Amino acid sequence: MHAAFAAEIDYRTIDTPAGAGHYIVIEGEIAPGSWSQFFRLVRQVGRPAGVYLDSEGGSVDDGLAIAKYIYEHELDTLVLRRCHSICAVMFLAGRKRAMHRDAALTVHNAYKQIGDWVVVDHLVNGTVAWFIGHMGYPLQLAKLWVSTPTESAAPITPDMNETLELGFIVLD
Repeated sequence: MHAAFAAEIDYRTIDTPAGAGHYIVIEGEIAPGSWSQFFRLVRQVGRPAGVYLDSEGGSVDDGLAIAKYIYEHELDTLVLRRCHSICAVMFLAGRKRAMHRDAALTVHNAYKQIGDWVVVDHLVNGTVAWFIGHMGYPLQLAKLWVSTPTESAAPITPDMNETLELGFIVLD
């Protein structure tokens, strides 16, 4: 992974449905080291109101560490544009979650590359499925995550939000 593609992580005031708040902003690919960058920023600026996400996903280890922090510190999450793969776990970890109706929120199973082969990473899938259940989401959501092939990411839509009672706010 090249540092040029790593997520930009900074601190900004973001307008939300509840008013303006100080958010940690994560834009771009979650790369190895993103967790450390996120945590250093939190220690530097103090407790943010939430985390704004705009990411295609990336490092599961770093993404899960950030998701765990979001969940344990009851931070809000906001997606206005896109949030794919491990980013979606980070989004769902939020205490209050808001997503724009036109934003893309997608999931797929975890994989690893071994030489020229891309193989499903069952250990990581089990960890992600456990964390989804730990956060109180239905088994159906965890199954969607681990059963969706990487090349055909599955969307989490506003309709699924209602049907599965995921509890996020849909913004127009």
